[in-house]
Amino acid sequence: MYDISSALASQTINKNTVWKCLVALGKTSGSLNQFISSRMIIEGWAVGVRVVIKRGYKGIQIFKGLSTIISPLKIALHIMEQTFVKSVGLNVIRKSERLFLVDSYQNPKEKHVVTAHPDGLTCSCMKFKCLKNRMEKEAPQLLKALGQINLLDGSKLCVTEIYDHQTRSIESKIHLQCHHIQAVMREFFNAFSSLEYAFNWKQVIKSYQPQQNDWMGDEQWEQELEFFPEDWGEFKRKIS
Repeated sequence: MYDISSALASQTINKNTVWKCLVALGKTSGSLNQFISSRMIIEGWAVGVRVVIKRGYKGIQIFKGLSTIISPLKIALHIMEQTFVKSVGLNVIRKSERLFLVDSYQNPKEKHVVTAHPDGLTCSCMKFKCLKNRMEKEAPQLLKALGQINLLDGSKLCVTEIYDHQTRSIESKIHLQCHHIQAVMREFFNAFSSLEYAFNWKQVIKSYQPQQNDWMGDEQWEQELEFFPEDWGEFKRKIS
């Protein structure tokens, strides 16, 4: 993660995320405030995320500093925990066999488009686009860590495996998830993991019957989406 951009860092290793990881690790306690935030430095290293909190002073009171490294797996676990939390309660509307409208977490009046492909889902939100376009190149360690997250039954949360008959080998793929994607997976595909989604995809698609007069086919929906302004559904990071 040496060359991680500010755009990807804001979505993955921002100060709020790092602070919550430090609390979970027992390195610190309490809530992140402006005084602590102003003394915090975050750097992406090959072995993880280096966090430095400089020594601080308030009058005669001295606050100890901190220097530690958080593993990519710990960061990945927290990212997915927040993904699940934010997905709860989001309203999802199915517009066609494969297209869904999902409420924005910050503003229910804004919608994001989630598309259900046979091997995974994509979302129109800026967060998913940032992860998809930058993660593999800028933070491969973090992407690998996402693929290492196990559920209680031992299965992988974000990984699907397909047997290639030509090479006679199993090919694994790590799937990125935003909270809009997780909401669609859970509500319509009865899936918690990417593998469950892949297993259920065909049945859910085949069983779909339009119930509303405003239903549109996938091709018509794709044409309609071209007329939305470029900032439609823009992801705005929540300020805690």
